[in-house]
Amino acid sequence: MINKIFKKKFTILLGLLLVYVIATPFFTSVIKQELFLNITFSAVMLSSILTLYRGKKSRIAVILLALPCLVLLWLHLSDSSTEIFLARTALQAVFNLFMVFIIMLFVFQAPVITGDILSASIVAYLFVALFFSKSFLVLELLSPGSFSISSDQIMTDPSVMKYFSFVTLTTLGYGEVVPISDQAKTMAISEAFIGQIYLTVLIARLVGVYAAGNHRQKK
Repeated sequence: MINKIFKKKFTILLGLLLVYVIATPFFTSVIKQELFLNITFSAVMLSSILTLYRGKKSRIAVILLALPCLVLLWLHLSDSSTEIFLARTALQAVFNLFMVFIIMLFVFQAPVITGDILSASIVAYLFVALFFSKSFLVLELLSPGSFSISSDQIMTDPSVMKYFSFVTLTTLGYGEVVPISDQAKTMAISEAFIGQIYLTVLIARLVGVYAAGNHRQKK
């Protein structure tokens, strides 16, 4: 049973991430939005630890990152100060970036393409968007006026930066949120560039591995 779960570890993580990213607005009438986000992101962190179960150094590193994140995540329910919010957001950004690097190493070192490898590829893409969404939040809190929305609005509804991050990563860019400062503009450009390069390199890698696998089978 455990082995079956481990073989689908990134598929499980992908499902949890999709719930965290997509499902939140549909549950706000049933459960408090912040509570729902805390529960789902906590599940994402625990699932992330599971994905690194066999990599001792990586597992220790992700645990050391996840534990303070979880503490601050739940502490913010009782202490809504800007300092706690800023600290937990910055730690989440570091956690997301760490997961991007670890998962990309896993994907690009994979000898064959499996369903779980494809799930891992999507997971890394989602973590890139989440990293930038937290980074945008940190920037606005440290340098108010970096975006066209106020810091108070961000504190009330931080998901707006998650929305901005995803439309930037996909180069959709509806324009409701606009980067104002040079730092914000540079970060937005970087995310859009990374989003396109990631897809290009990933597709090339997956096609190459798939072609190599077919070539070995024919031999």
